[in-house]
Amino acid sequence: MMHNAPTSDMFDEFAEDLLVERTARPLIIIGASKVDNLLSQILNVYLLPKRAKAKEPDELLEGDRPLGTLSARIKMCYRLGLIDETLYLALEQLRALRNPSVHSIAFDIMKSPTREHIAELRKSIATRHSFRQTKRRYFDNVSFSNIDELQCVLLTLCVLLELIREKVSTTCGSKIALSIATK
Repeated sequence: MMHNAPTSDMFDEFAEDLLVERTARPLIIIGASKVDNLLSQILNVYLLPKRAKAKEPDELLEGDRPLGTLSARIKMCYRLGLIDETLYLALEQLRALRNPSVHSIAFDIMKSPTREHIAELRKSIATRHSFRQTKRRYFDNVSFSNIDELQCVLLTLCVLLELIREKVSTTCGSKIALSIATK
């Protein structure tokens, strides 16, 4: 696994950029983009190496490929057992928020169904220990507004995925299946 800078430094830079933003739409877009990138990295590390040449796009993860979308990456990480069901459901809520924030001209966090998606996302993350730790680290001694809470939820999702990315290792495949395939 290659890193250009220490992971914590890179994450702190991302967190600083996210914390500067004070409106929901860009927060959701930036947070979902980071989540998408982290899911791609998790899958890239976990899956066997690509067969494409080094300079060619990954035949599974990049562009118009089977795992080239946020939705597909969320589902695949869940199906591979890389994320649990509660994190899967939270990521699906984020995806449900991201799509209208990117594709709708009239995006209003106070109107249905966006309001409900945000409430479900908050509910699924705010009870986690990782949320409390993120809140303590980035929002200590701060009056917690709705935007602060959304920032904290997004940072928590990213922290969890960053930790998973750091711990995941490349699969060695199914030894039984591989032994059959060589016959």
